[in-house]
Amino acid sequence: MNLFQKLFRKAAGVVSKAFSFMPVWVRYAFSAVTMDKIIREGYKANAAVSACATTLQLTFPEPPLLAGYEEDGRFIPDYKHQIMKLLKQPNPDMGLAEFLQFTITYSPIGGNCYIWKQRNQNRTIRHLWPFSDVQITPIAGRDTSEGFVAYYEYDSGDGKNIPIPKDDIIHWKWMVDPQFPWKGIGAIELCAREVDKDNEATSYIFALLKNNAVPPVVITLEEGDDSTQEEIDAMGLKWVQKHGQGQPAFISNGMKVEQMGFDLNKLAADTLADIPETRIAANFHVPPSVAGLNVGVKRSDYGDTAARKAFTEQTLMALWRSLASELSNGLKDEYPNTPDNFVLQFDLQNVGALQEQVKDKWERVTLAFNRSLLTRGQAKQELGMKPDGGDDVYFVSLASEFVAASGTGVVERSSDSTAKGTKGTKESKARTGGQALQRIRLDVARRMTAAVDVYFSQLADRVVERAGKVINNQLSVKGDLPNAGDLLNGDDRKKLEVLVKRFYVEILQLSWDQWNYVLGVEKAFDLEDPIISQMLKLAAQNVKDINDTTMQEIRDALKYGNDNGWGIDQLVRGDAEHAGLRDIVDETYKGRARTIARTELGDAQNAATVSRYREAGAKLVEILDNGATDDDEECQVANGQIWTLSYFDANRLEHPNCTRAAAPVFDDVTPDRG
Repeated sequence: MNLFQKLFRKAAGVVSKAFSFMPVWVRYAFSAVTMDKIIREGYKANAAVSACATTLQLTFPEPPLLAGYEEDGRFIPDYKHQIMKLLKQPNPDMGLAEFLQFTITYSPIGGNCYIWKQRNQNRTIRHLWPFSDVQITPIAGRDTSEGFVAYYEYDSGDGKNIPIPKDDIIHWKWMVDPQFPWKGIGAIELCAREVDKDNEATSYIFALLKNNAVPPVVITLEEGDDSTQEEIDAMGLKWVQKHGQGQPAFISNGMKVEQMGFDLNKLAADTLADIPETRIAANFHVPPSVAGLNVGVKRSDYGDTAARKAFTEQTLMALWRSLASELSNGLKDEYPNTPDNFVLQFDLQNVGALQEQVKDKWERVTLAFNRSLLTRGQAKQELGMKPDGGDDVYFVSLASEFVAASGTGVVERSSDSTAKGTKGTKESKARTGGQALQRIRLDVARRMTAAVDVYFSQLADRVVERAGKVINNQLSVKGDLPNAGDLLNGDDRKKLEVLVKRFYVEILQLSWDQWNYVLGVEKAFDLEDPIISQMLKLAAQNVKDINDTTMQEIRDALKYGNDNGWGIDQLVRGDAEHAGLRDIVDETYKGRARTIARTELGDAQNAATVSRYREAGAKLVEILDNGATDDDEECQVANGQIWTLSYFDANRLEHPNCTRAAAPVFDDVTPDRG
């Protein structure tokens, strides 16, 4: 133990009651920037500050604040707790959302939000009222016995300061002020110089614009012109009246004049504003693009999903946790018999920017349930749902021949009767999963049909426009007809390929969990998976076939037009017996969009089904065919048959619009085909 440690321990022993935070004469802290100036010149006068503050005000109240208990690392909400009524309406003038707007306004601007507990005569809390540094000042505690804050003073506006016990205030700070730890420091004070710079730059540009957006003008008098000062003043007045503000300068002939000041280009006004805006946004912890600041918009694609997500995760979540912690600490002792695990917590389940996190949590919990690490009841609890009486069960794979013994964790082979029941369950779940694949296909096909309709309608417009450009849009003049390649190009094919691949990915992603379900496995969907890559290659080939068909129909129309001496206008319109370009592209495919969508998606889904089943070791499938809109005779015969997986792969669809799907069969049975 060194000398300093000995002295410190000795002092602590002698003065064991408390340590002093400051000299006894220090009780007040005066900021270098007054609150009045912060509000007038910062919050109300600076656009960057108000944009950041407004962004916080609009986004912070999104999640509701809940009371509940922490149990085994999970938050269990208690909607019937007395405090929920207070939180729902903190005071007669505010609901929870407006109350949160006040807190997130006061805290970053002045550095502190003081929440006053208005009590009944029996000291029970009636209301919660938010106040700012304008009304309330924290008085520093002398030592640890008083704490950082001894009490608070309320400025009633008439020169009287009313003391408020610290137990009646919940004090939420924006950032800690190391110099005055009993109070917070706000974002505006932290970037006061940048706010001043931005204000001065704005004022200068405003003055420049008032002066007709140019520096003062210099007028050279003609040689021999000896105007008096009165005449010069009169000429200056006329100039201002005609050209706007900005008194010109008059000089004698032969005098040399250089430009005074900078114009907007030389001033580089945008760049001048970028640095203060960036630093102001950084102190508010708001990304410039989210606040709509110029420095952010210039680098924005107007999607800004990543920026909004980062803002929510790095700023809002920290603020939600901080405020909930202070409110919990300030309110839990107000309610008798409150357990130690009582907490307040913001419910983030429905926060828009966090839905990806919610999705990830669902996937993690589902994976844990499917691997029998959690019961269904535990999985529901993790996802915030209430378990039912029959949820104390583990998941058992359809491909497994084992069932869990009741609650012991031991596995036993099924008895014959149980095995039969399990077999029936397997067949039922596999068939249900196969039928779900059909429903997914029909649902995605409806959306793809609409998208394909739009594509070919727009393609028709482009083809007509390109045809018109051959003779500079003079459609009534006959001339050489274009080549088919001039009307349908690689960009058109690329757009169709992007469209088709988008729906291929959608149907595969939606089908993925159904394949996991019927196979009793858990495999994460990954765009890099070889199965997905194989399907996207199939999409590219199918698009080529569609494009080639369209190209051939356009070639036939051009050949007929050339043979019959058609001009561009007639080629577009066609005649009674032969369709024009617009009808060829638009009307022909308008009727075929549904067929294209259902056929393309059906082929892709069934091809991926084969790959997933083969990967899981399935060799047989039950055919699900003959749907409500598919009464083909061959489909009626195939429906319910057992095929080998290879035979199904060779006969994935019977005809266009076919609804055929397949469910895996794990039993050793003789196939009907293959």
